[in-house]
Amino acid sequence: MKPKLRVRRASDDANDQAAGLRRMAREHQATQDAPTARDVARPGLTVAVTSGKGGVGKTNIAVNLSLCLQARGLATSLVDLDMGLANADLILGANPDCDLYDVLHRRRDLDDAIKQTESGVHFATATVGAGSRNPLNDIERARMVDLARRMPGDVCVLDCAAGIDSNVTAFARSADVVLVVTTPEPTALTDAYATVKTLFLEGYGGSVRVLVNMVETRTEAREAFERLQQTCEKFLKFPIADAGYVLHDTHVELAVRQRSPVVMRYPRCSASICVTAIAARLVGGRSVARRAPDLLRRVVGMFV
Repeated sequence: MKPKLRVRRASDDANDQAAGLRRMAREHQATQDAPTARDVARPGLTVAVTSGKGGVGKTNIAVNLSLCLQARGLATSLVDLDMGLANADLILGANPDCDLYDVLHRRRDLDDAIKQTESGVHFATATVGAGSRNPLNDIERARMVDLARRMPGDVCVLDCAAGIDSNVTAFARSADVVLVVTTPEPTALTDAYATVKTLFLEGYGGSVRVLVNMVETRTEAREAFERLQQTCEKFLKFPIADAGYVLHDTHVELAVRQRSPVVMRYPRCSASICVTAIAARLVGGRSVARRAPDLLRRVVGMFV
């Protein structure tokens, strides 16, 4: 089932004065507890991008997916939640001088950690520099999730670390959709299954979608997804959805070397076309004619 963007509605008991006062009190308390001075609306859709193992192109997918969503007119935020090897900023071309770890410990405001890129995507990273922070405890993980929820926009993409440690599962479970990135290799599919199994065992109730990356053909992607789907149905009775696939494309490597997202540098290449289609499927084809810079509007207009 495709996720729907949440729309705030007036409460059914809006005319109940007591209920209204209780709601106002809760909102006021939330504002007081927030580690930022700005009142930022929670995104309508949160997507966690993760993978069972490294080297499958997870961060590339997260960055380029964010750009494609922004190009559809959906104000998009990207949060790099890899506590050890945060590097989405290198691909995105952002230069953060403050991270969410500082915000977490009240040293800086959330406003300081959010950078708006030239594409319009708002970006924040959990850490600046590799391995520079202590591990998070349960309370800090919960507060990090809250910071991600306070990112501006219609959609928030969470670039989680690879693997199934406590940070990854906590961040993933907070999202409406978990996008598990894998490749057709047996080891990658095995680790992708481990990720799905962990979400299942921890009671995740959102939508789990699998994206098969670096495939040579559409048939190879379909076969890889079906193997994983059958395993999940057989041993977990847990449904997963097909998010789509991205063809193996040397333009991706070229773009990374140039510290540029492939959908910006090479918008007509096969990988860019695939990611654009995945973004459209993720939001049910929804497109809004606003906020998208001219270049991104042209990119998305080529393929949608």
